[in-house]
Amino acid sequence: MIMSEPKTQFERFNLRVRNHPMVTALMILGTVVISLSTFTDAAKNLWGLIVTEARPDMNGPWQSEVTYDWGNAKYSETFTFGGDGEEVHGTASFLGVNRGILDGRVKDGSLQFITKTGEMVGDERKDVVHRYRGKVLRDEIKFLMQTEGGSSEHLPIEFTARKAPNASNDANPTASTAPR
Repeated sequence: MIMSEPKTQFERFNLRVRNHPMVTALMILGTVVISLSTFTDAAKNLWGLIVTEARPDMNGPWQSEVTYDWGNAKYSETFTFGGDGEEVHGTASFLGVNRGILDGRVKDGSLQFITKTGEMVGDERKDVVHRYRGKVLRDEIKFLMQTEGGSSEHLPIEFTARKAPNASNDANPTASTAPR
């Protein structure tokens, strides 16, 4: 049988592959590596959609001794957190008075929220904003609080809140308060 010269590019490629088994093996290996790489990237992306960072176990009451940035100002403050996912709600006391948590969120163990208080300066009422940032570490939260607004400047203060014993569901803002 007389073989004619390959005419198409595909026929020339096919002839080379058949005559060079090492080239064929390298092409198959390359295809397998690329396929596995594509599959593992796709699997990682799908896994990221399914498994998310777990919310720290922070719901419930917390307590802290806070020393403010003016003379002899040490208060026992309480924090009560609720929510799920990234959302955080509840209360945080300032100077011993509970304030509602606003814009609360937690992500990757980092907690952020604000509270507001009113301050009277003469006949004028000024809003004071307290910005809390914290790192949740098992049974404690390391906080940095910055206060803005009001009649005087305040330095950022650091303190640690510790998980309080959960005596009742009354301390949990997500618990039902409806009569049974």
